[in-house]
Amino acid sequence: MDGSGLDSDGRQFAKASEMWELEIGTGSAGGEGNGTCCGGGGGDKRRDWYRKGIAYWQGVEASVDGVLGGYGCVNEPDVKGSEGFLKPLLADRFGKQKRHLVALDCGSGIGRVTKNLLLRYFNEVDLVEPVSHFLEAAHEKLSSEGDMDIDTHKAVNFFCVPLQEFTPEAGRYDVIWIQWCIGQLPDDDFVSFFKRAKDLF
Repeated sequence: MDGSGLDSDGRQFAKASEMWELEIGTGSAGGEGNGTCCGGGGGDKRRDWYRKGIAYWQGVEASVDGVLGGYGCVNEPDVKGSEGFLKPLLADRFGKQKRHLVALDCGSGIGRVTKNLLLRYFNEVDLVEPVSHFLEAAHEKLSSEGDMDIDTHKAVNFFCVPLQEFTPEAGRYDVIWIQWCIGQLPDDDFVSFFKRAKDLF
């Protein structure tokens, strides 16, 4: 699916790979990378791509409305839709067996999905988020929640690391949850992260 479109500066591209070529340089548009945490090629342009993304989110309020781009009203239907996706997968994978389940929330922002969804199904959730004030807000909110059983369902680790540089701990996670944020990664960094995650199971 390589359709045409415009970027935020109004530049038109015949296909997505042209946009990636302009933004991050040769060899990074759609290949599978070289197995490193930073994908294949691009150098300074790739670092600038990520730096600009972080700079944008650092200027966004640490609230549901902020992390949803001014569309806080989609929070509830988003969580319901995610739950509809998650429940059958958990039933299929784990059935009725009682076990300690651990999830990783990637690009966790302020902990919106962790709080409203993941902590209802997992005993522990780790959060990884590169925007420090989002992660601080998540830590503050999730550490002070009075409506959850913090002995059996809790947010445990808060990693302030970009996803393209993060390697999940081997054997720790039953589910690695990635929602909305994955579009921040060029294709090769996306594939590289999936390979690192897959190798842990």
